[in-house]
Amino acid sequence: MTAIFSRTQPVGLFSPAHLILLAAAAFVCASFIFIGGRLNHKGRKRLLIILWASFTAIELCKYIYFFLNPDEFNIKTGLPFHLCSVSLFTYPLAVFTENRVFKNFIYAVNMPGALFALITPDIGNSPAVSFYFMHLMIAHTFIVLIPLYMVCCGFFRPDIRLLPGVALMLLVTMIPALLLNKFIGSNYYFINGPVKGTLTGQLAEWTGDDAYLLPMTALLFGVWALLYAPFAAADLIAKKEKAI
Repeated sequence: MTAIFSRTQPVGLFSPAHLILLAAAAFVCASFIFIGGRLNHKGRKRLLIILWASFTAIELCKYIYFFLNPDEFNIKTGLPFHLCSVSLFTYPLAVFTENRVFKNFIYAVNMPGALFALITPDIGNSPAVSFYFMHLMIAHTFIVLIPLYMVCCGFFRPDIRLLPGVALMLLVTMIPALLLNKFIGSNYYFINGPVKGTLTGQLAEWTGDDAYLLPMTALLFGVWALLYAPFAAADLIAKKEKAI
């Protein structure tokens, strides 16, 4: 176990340490959804707020860490303008309001983004037992968990008709990233280029750095089709049965 979670060796993609933490993330998500399913509505809502508060505290720990370790802060990467960091702002909108676009946004955008980050994280040279890698895995687990929990426990039902609003909201959240990228030379939202070892890096290997956003866009639409197809099909079947 010491060798798996070495403090000195950089963690590798799909290494034993990475796979163990992926399995732990899946177990945590399944466990909370199972627990929520056994509670009444009030209990499920209380647990949802606890999950949101836990995620918020975990994400804020990153900025406290940067405050205590200013040498490790980089303005080009450390501000909350990547898609998953934007969850700090989109998740309370989804949890505490009844706006269905916000709820669909965290399901259709934040959740798959975090899932891809868990599967192909921007690890760099971080060892498994490091603040950076552990924070990445834990925070992204909560980003995946919260919308899954909300759907499975009946807080909202994904609606494909709201995807235009979701797409518009995605474009709006990209505006600060676009401005920052232009003025400070950053790469928030990975708009200006791929990151080696991540999903963006893999796509760039196939298409080249200049064109990788095209398959990224196509992949997004494909993910949306997978996420919404079961609900759209169920609605269509129910509509046909009602018409009979």
